[in-house]
Amino acid sequence: IGVGKTTMVRAVYEEIAREFEFSFLLTEVRNFVEKSGLLNLQKQLLSGIWTKKADISDLHEGATIIRRLLGHKKVLLILDDVNHSSHLKYLAGNREWFGSGSRVLITSRNEHLLIEHGVERRLKVEEFNDEDSLQLFSWKAFKRGHPEEDFLDLSKSVVSYAKGLPLALNRRPAG
Repeated sequence: IGVGKTTMVRAVYEEIAREFEFSFLLTEVRNFVEKSGLLNLQKQLLSGIWTKKADISDLHEGATIIRRLLGHKKVLLILDDVNHSSHLKYLAGNREWFGSGSRVLITSRNEHLLIEHGVERRLKVEEFNDEDSLQLFSWKAFKRGHPEEDFLDLSKSVVSYAKGLPLALNRRPAG
């Protein structure tokens, strides 16, 4: 469980996608590429914009087609959990790949990767401190900002176990 980057970009996508001609949310890029390959992810992206079946044979061809089809379009592209420079190179290229007003949002655990790709504006999602964690947990568990005295020690144990990860505090247990 992480700090909630995927949850955050899903919410952003839902909020602003309609402002763009084309909107793409590619979640868990790392996992998809490990299981199915980067070429198949390019094909998935192209299937949302190209009436032809995305019958591309290599990454360079896919990149060329993405650039050609989206070069003059206002695009929202969200790439979630990117862990390799090739993901950015073949899915998002550079600014010239997309038209005016386009936005590319990238989540990654590797800030160096973003710097290497020339991403100028970066936001680091921090873990919660104990006080914020306790408040979030209390709202989820007790529907109030602080636990009742009888549950304070147990609540602090849960918060300690979650180690400041809001997604761990925000989930309901199974069962």
